[in-house]
Amino acid sequence: MASPTGGSPGLLLWLLLLQPQLGCGQVNAKILGGQEAEDGKWPWQVSVRIRGKHVCGGSLITQQWVLTAGHCILSRFHYNVKMGDRSVYKEITSVVVPVRDIIVHPQLSVVGTIQKDLALLQLLYPVNFTMTIQPICIPQKTFRVEAGTTCWVTGWGRKEEYGGDLITSVLHEVDQGIIHHEKCNEMIQKAMKTTRDVVLEGMLCGYKGAGKDSCQGDSGGPLVCKFKDTWVQVGLVSWGLGCGRGNVPGVYTDIAAYSKWIVEVINRAASLYPVVFLIPLLCLVLPLGILVAP
Repeated sequence: MASPTGGSPGLLLWLLLLQPQLGCGQVNAKILGGQEAEDGKWPWQVSVRIRGKHVCGGSLITQQWVLTAGHCILSRFHYNVKMGDRSVYKEITSVVVPVRDIIVHPQLSVVGTIQKDLALLQLLYPVNFTMTIQPICIPQKTFRVEAGTTCWVTGWGRKEEYGGDLITSVLHEVDQGIIHHEKCNEMIQKAMKTTRDVVLEGMLCGYKGAGKDSCQGDSGGPLVCKFKDTWVQVGLVSWGLGCGRGNVPGVYTDIAAYSKWIVEVINRAASLYPVVFLIPLLCLVLPLGILVAP
């Protein structure tokens, strides 16, 4: 369960635009060692694409914003985002939206250990929420997930570290157990045979045993945990040492550590387009005090 370090327990940033009556983190309906996901089970999951091909995962956090990994944005290609179904390929049920703007965290570093690994994609136009398209909740800065909490990571990444297809055709899911920051650092130090700290502030770790992990192609995808009836994105796939190796956790960007930056970016964009974003801005600011008990 979630255990905030201060303030009211379970506070979430309820990032809802245009349709504030709809709750985030609600479900109406390739991952190593995982299983195929049911249609509509993870309605915030998106595929970030270049020229129609999947390059990374991502998550829908409002009607017009997608969260993904910063290391997925290495150039100014024309990106688009696909959502609405579990296939990695464009289907009749797919919703594909061009990306209007890309904001990578200004302190992203890919030298040595990847740090501050997140980016926001502003869609060209808002999407309509449906049974298979819904936003995920973003945690407030003080939100913490206890070690041992079972969470889920989803994606179209490869199913094995070596060989096999680079992507899977159907969205996969796998459970992960949250582990302590210090324990994660020790495990990866041992695997890398180094004494330097590799798991730094702003990172989160998950491990559920050998053969269960995210892999290439899953980068940017969400790590989500369920608190009562609400799903919250606590991390996004960032980096790891291989895929699914024994005693080697996967490392995720800790979303709570960057929630303030996420809100600032969205508010800044709203101020640039006051007529278009007037209502969305109000919807973004007002629900910040909504309490979701763990």
